[in-house]
Amino acid sequence: MSKLDNKVVLITGGAGNIGSYILNKVLEQNPKKCIVVDNLFNSDKTYKKLYDDNVKFYPLDISKLDEMEYIFSTYKPEYVFHCASMLIQDSETLPRKSINTNIMGTFNIVDLSNKYNVKKICYSSSASVYGEPKYLPVDEEHPFEYKNFVYGWTKITAEMIFESNCKVDWLGFRYYNVYSDRMREGAFYTQVFPIFYNKIKKGENIIIYGDGSQTMDLIHADDISRANMLGLESDVSGEFFNVGSGSETKVLELAEIMMDVMDKKVNIIYKDDDSQKVKNRRSSTDKIKAMLGFVPKIKVRDGLSKYVGTMNND
Repeated sequence: MSKLDNKVVLITGGAGNIGSYILNKVLEQNPKKCIVVDNLFNSDKTYKKLYDDNVKFYPLDISKLDEMEYIFSTYKPEYVFHCASMLIQDSETLPRKSINTNIMGTFNIVDLSNKYNVKKICYSSSASVYGEPKYLPVDEEHPFEYKNFVYGWTKITAEMIFESNCKVDWLGFRYYNVYSDRMREGAFYTQVFPIFYNKIKKGENIIIYGDGSQTMDLIHADDISRANMLGLESDVSGEFFNVGSGSETKVLELAEIMMDVMDKKVNIIYKDDDSQKVKNRRSSTDKIKAMLGFVPKIKVRDGLSKYVGTMNND
């Protein structure tokens, strides 16, 4: 029997790319009630699971203590999946909002979880805490890099809040390049998915910045949700885990796979790359495999096929 059986579960950011997949998994475990809090800044209020009979959805802001106090005092959640976060590009353009959400919002979740005796929190962190890798694959002992992006250092600070302030069981997951059929257009790294799709569909040239050898460690949101569920069901606490595929996919390779999946070829044009994006990513997945038994299941081609199918039906 799942730990979530007949329990009250809170998911922050539950209307987003990752949170909505976690919501799916939670609803499979027969919870007493699932509370979703999402301010809809990065999310989709039309996602049908938000209106499931067993879901109570609140469009609230986690950085506002009084709003979150209401949720905790009213429902007294026993388990929390904390996914709410400003994204990388939004953190750069709206740094104050990012600080409020990623840091103060996280402090509120931890503080209220302590106050209302939550049994366990699963926190969505990011591989952005590492910055540009000093070695590959990147393990959990890789040093942090906080100089490049607001997003990265807000996530580092949020991790410190868990390590120093959280008195209940918790786990943190450092996600790599998460994609799915529900991801938002304009995501900092995976924005190439909708860009490539739209160019190929229209028969237009694809533009790749650099030589296409830049790599991502692509991990599907469904695999992310499985990692969270394994973490919650385990007795492990107080640990951070990389959640990635453990392999690299070149940007050029991604374009070629998408053309193959869509059965349509277009020309590729290369331009100078002057972005500050991390050029290569590959996670070490040894720790999460050893401690939680997590192994990703969805291959890039299969995930891309599902993405293209969803886009074609929109």
